[in-house]
Amino acid sequence: MKLLNTKELWHTYVQSNKVDQDLLPQHIVESWEYCMSHGVNPFSTQGIDKVSNTTLQTQKKQWAYLISIVKDEIRRLNEFFYIKKPLFILTDNKGVVIWREGHEETRHLANDIHFSEGSIWTEKAVGTNAIGIALRTMQSVTVERFQHFAEASHPFTCTSTPILDGNEEVIACLNVSTSEKLSEANYTLFALKMIAKNVQQKIAEKQLAEQKERILESLNEPLEKSLLVGLDGKVLSASRDFKENFAQCEGQSVDEILRQKNYHFIKKNLYEQDQLIGFCYQLEVKKSEPSFVSFGITSQNAKYQQFLNQLSQAAKSELPIHIYGETGSGKEVSAKTIHYNSSRQSEKLIAVNCGALSENLLESELFGYASGAFTGASMSGYKGKILQADKGTLFLDEIDSMSKRMQVALLRALEDKKITPLGGEKEIPVDFRLVTASNRELKKLVEKNEFREDLFYRLYVIPLELPPLRQRQEDFETFVSAFCQKKEWYPKWQSKISELAKEFEWQGNIREFHNFLERLHLYFPTKEPSQEEVVNLIEIGAIKIKRITDGSLDERVLIINTLKATNYHLSQAAEKLNMARSTLYRKIDKYQIDIKR
Repeated sequence: MKLLNTKELWHTYVQSNKVDQDLLPQHIVESWEYCMSHGVNPFSTQGIDKVSNTTLQTQKKQWAYLISIVKDEIRRLNEFFYIKKPLFILTDNKGVVIWREGHEETRHLANDIHFSEGSIWTEKAVGTNAIGIALRTMQSVTVERFQHFAEASHPFTCTSTPILDGNEEVIACLNVSTSEKLSEANYTLFALKMIAKNVQQKIAEKQLAEQKERILESLNEPLEKSLLVGLDGKVLSASRDFKENFAQCEGQSVDEILRQKNYHFIKKNLYEQDQLIGFCYQLEVKKSEPSFVSFGITSQNAKYQQFLNQLSQAAKSELPIHIYGETGSGKEVSAKTIHYNSSRQSEKLIAVNCGALSENLLESELFGYASGAFTGASMSGYKGKILQADKGTLFLDEIDSMSKRMQVALLRALEDKKITPLGGEKEIPVDFRLVTASNRELKKLVEKNEFREDLFYRLYVIPLELPPLRQRQEDFETFVSAFCQKKEWYPKWQSKISELAKEFEWQGNIREFHNFLERLHLYFPTKEPSQEEVVNLIEIGAIKIKRITDGSLDERVLIINTLKATNYHLSQAAEKLNMARSTLYRKIDKYQIDIKR
């Protein structure tokens, strides 16, 4: 069909509202009729509908991930576009242009008709066009020059395809436009469909990962012998101990799986801020003596194993436990382990960081308040953390920062086993298991008269001391391995990370080390960093960088770490250890260190 004939058909239609349907593609005829019925001006020379710049920036931020993968896919599949001077456009599902990039000449022509970021490019807004038809029909389509309903778009030939999410809902539209003749329309359409399919897969994977993350965060207990299921009834994930039996279950209907497997599950609703977000199907097992549940990594360190054994025994009792450990050493994880190995595991674990609140805020947070107790108080009152922990466990972190007045209030609650909310008159009985933690030694604070002696004896019934990370040399490899597995990141130089990490003190302990691993993963996803680059990533997250010396680390371990770091180059190792090469030989012989050749 010649372009002139199409132009004449357009003129005839806009003047008489009649057209020979055999001479035009069906989707063009339907679109012209749609535009006419919605009062679109066929003689419009530019788009007039546009969102505000604030709305556009919000949209671009919201869809930054989508824009990024679309750009990557266009670059990757660029050779499939048999088109001259292309202009690529991405819109949201309402036809708002959120990204545009391409040939300068075509871009200027598009600017003349306001076909730019922020413009609304639906059929109602600008007449028949590939974007509008693709969004309305959910079909890929090409619209050539005079097939457009409005004059503004007549210089262009456009091809569009809708982009769907994991639920087969339209979230965006990808378009390529040109003012040149489109010689290979099928190839262009094929390329766009390929991009849309790849983008849809990545969006679906991202949505699935986010859904998994939200559901995992909603769990208040370890995931064991369980299936996580989305609101659509499809399995999102299986716990590690179920991977073998349910290896291929992700994405399948949970009802279908349960019909195939001879298991009996208990279904549990999962909520996020009172909103149902999914389900946990947990295997129903006969009750037996509960086994010890430990959070965090499986430690190989003797000191930590001793700590864990003491914690395991203490958890079974009802006695108050105090955990002393440096910042970031895992006190919160230890408190969680205590709770889920106690007789109160089916009740709530309530945690309060005493150091994060002022005295007045801490008082109302712990004891709650009655309706209208003070200016700004909720008219419905507030149930304090102590009452929230009734029948469960109350974990008070940074107890050493509690003021003397609050120490007295807590002591009274522990002695009377009753509390009175602020502004209230009635005493309320309460029963909870108390676990406290500090990064300063309470004994020394008592000696300095900074902590009440009577409260000390209430809290310090079973004291446990967490070993710092620098004393857990055996665990560095386990930490790194667990991090890599969680991130699905397996660099060939993984072992070098833990070896170099052993040379530092990590005053922020596990938290500081984890932050370093996050930076390493972000900046070096594939390329192996130099030792200097790794050290720099450690230094930027440390308050005070300090390398371990002979006085604080076993000399044999230090020599082994240095040999590995220098690839067993003895001269370099001796220089790094600040010792003569002959001295290094004697120590290698003394400690029976195997030297790789």
